[in-house]
Formats: sequence, structure tokens, C-alpha cells
Amino acid sequence: MKIIHFSDLHIGYTRYSKGIDLETGLDNRIVDFLNTFDELVNYALQENVDLVIFAGDAYKDRNPSQTHQKEFAKRLLKLTKANISVALIVGNHDMPGNKGRATALDIFPTMNLDNITVIDKLQLYELNTKSGNPIQILGMPWIRKGSLISRLSNIKKDITIEDLNKQIIQTLDNSLEKELAKVNKSIPCIFSGHLTVMEAKTSTETLMSIGADYMFPAQFFARPEFEYVALGHVHKDQILIESPPVIYSGSLERIDFGEKDDIKGFYVIEIELEKSQGNRLVSYKKIQVSARNFKEYIINIPKDTEFPVNIIEKELNSNEIKDSIARITIESTREHYESINDPKIKSILSKAKYLVSTELQLISEKKINDIQISENLGIVDSFEKYLENFKEINDQKRKRLLDFGKEIINEYENENE
Repeated sequence: MKIIHFSDLHIGYTRYSKGIDLETGLDNRIVDFLNTFDELVNYALQENVDLVIFAGDAYKDRNPSQTHQKEFAKRLLKLTKANISVALIVGNHDMPGNKGRATALDIFPTMNLDNITVIDKLQLYELNTKSGNPIQILGMPWIRKGSLISRLSNIKKDITIEDLNKQIIQTLDNSLEKELAKVNKSIPCIFSGHLTVMEAKTSTETLMSIGADYMFPAQFFARPEFEYVALGHVHKDQILIESPPVIYSGSLERIDFGEKDDIKGFYVIEIELEKSQGNRLVSYKKIQVSARNFKEYIINIPKDTEFPVNIIEKELNSNEIKDSIARITIESTREHYESINDPKIKSILSKAKYLVSTELQLISEKKINDIQISENLGIVDSFEKYLENFKEINDQKRKRLLDFGKEIINEYENENE
């Protein structure tokens, strides 16, 4: 049995957009996100995958537009028409603002679509797959912290965050144990949830609410019933435990520069049905997708450089910047920074998909931050030490500046005697 695990699509994300894609009529950053999803769908069709598990956060917002819903559904239907079963875990971005309202994924059960199962409760689900063989998924959607706290009894007013987290995890553990008791040992079982594991590392610049989340220890999922643990919520792909594999697949597309070095993709899992519980996993591997490249350049140009354009040209490397989302910082003088407007440099920058910014960090400002002046020094001595940091100032000019500074200081002191 072959299974795909992915998460955190975030359809609707438009930051760093360059406008509308003329071919689709969609925002071109949304097209980036859909293109990586298309790669996954095509892989599933070509490789005869039996089941696709999506571990939450289909959309950027909890109230997706009809267009975004259509684009998501269109790709799911490609899978189901090929008899590939799909399990959708409800993530925090899929949750409604108010309790009692429908999630962004609730439309699929109401449409009574074959082969799509929405996992919106902590419970054991049994799905039929393309091969005709069943599989069990113990699913855990995003559960609001407030609703979990309301289930706790005898909470002290001065309870620490750590103790509160322990009580929440214990409550969820009790619920999980009840579902584990229902597991049929003759059928493979996978856990999938949208949640936070305390050992997980994040890479996004965007503020995430992880610090306020209740957090599971990775060992919480090391249970003999699970062949594989498919997680969503954290955008950085990572393997937290090897046996059973506890894995965040990460997002399919880069969100911001914090994710510029992340390799984006999805996981493919192979299970051998004939083997015993806990021994069915044959392999798992990461399949990389062509996510949009983010390139950040920090270019240092010494003040005495005769040809700053050559340094910028060499650092930018026109092959790497092509079709990327780029951000450039130049550490130099204002005069050298103007080289960014050289026609040759502009030609290289035009190859970027989106140029976020070009910023100047003055070398003098950078040096000022590194100057350490003792509080015991007098004003004149401090000013002299400050001037020593500017190597480009010759001795004669330094003396004139120091003499001028002394005049101002003496004049101030005489006025305030």
C-alpha cells in the first residue's frame, strides 16, 4: 500500500505577489501554491498511490473565497476520480471563528463525495483505499485550547503554564487510549494530527501561535499500534522520532524568507499489509517539489572600492536570482549603494520574480554599533576614541575635527558653569 502525507497548503496566501497570472486569472503567488499541489496530485496519479493524507490547513484564512475552495476541490476530485482515497484533517486555519459554525472543510461531507473523509474529531476512522484494502487512521484535528481547558476540573487559579499543559495532554491521552482500544490489529493504523510537538523546530518569519499552543512530547506518539505518524502545523519538514516515524511533512510552498533554506515537498510511505502490527512499514521518503526560491543577498562593499558595480554583479549571480523572490541589503556608503541603479544591475534584478526590497546599511552606522566606550572616559577622550574607528579619516582631518569638538565642549561647559 502506497500513501502520501502532506500538510499546510495555505491556499490564498498572497504576500510577495506581483499581480495577476494572465493564464489563470489568479494571484500569481496563489498559483505558486497550487503548482506545488499539482506536482503532488500528478505524482499520486502516476505512481498509483492508494491514499492521500492531508494533515491540515488547506487555506490561509478560515473563510476562504469560493475561488480558493474551487481550486482545492478541483485537485481533490482528480484524486478521487482515480479512486484514490483522501483523508483531510481539520487544521487551525480551517476552524471557524466561532464555535458551532462549519469548518472550511465541512463542505465535502455535505457533497457526499466518495473517497473523501474529513477528520474533525479525535477518533479512529477506517477508510477503504484504491487497492481495496482498508486502513485505520487515528485522527486528531486542531482542538481549541479553550475547549480543552473547559473539560478540566479543579484548575487552580495560580496554575503554571507547564502544569496546565500537562493536564491538557493527560486529557487527550485518556481520549486517545479509548480510541486505541478499538484498533483492529489485522489492519494497518496510522496516526495523523494537526498539532504542536515541543521538540519541533520552526523556520518561518511569520508570527505563529506555537508559544501559546499546548504541546505534546514527541514520545507521546511512540505507540506500537502506529505504523507511521503524519503531522501538520509546523512548516519545517522534520523527522522527530524514527520508530515509529513521527514526521512533520512541512508546507508545500515557502511562506517567507525564514523558510528560504527549507526543502519543500511531501512524504511517500509504503506499507506491507501481510506483516504484523508495528512491522508493516517498508519505507518512507521525501519527494521534493519545485517551490518558489527565496534569495537573500547581503553584499558588503568596502568604502575604498573603485568598481562597486562589479561586486554587486558577482554577488547577485544572475542564474540564482532568476524567478526568485529576492531581498537585498548592501553594506556600504550611500555613493556605492547608488550602483544598484546601474543598468547592468537593473538587468539582473529584472530576472527576479519579485524584488521585495533593496536596503542600505551604512558602514559608518554598522561601526557605531560596535564601538565600546568606557563610562570612565571624559567627553573629549570619548570623542577621540570615536574618531579612531573611522580609518578613512586622515590624521590632519582627525585633528581638525577633534579641535572643533573641543571648542564646542569648552563653549558648552563655560555656558553652564
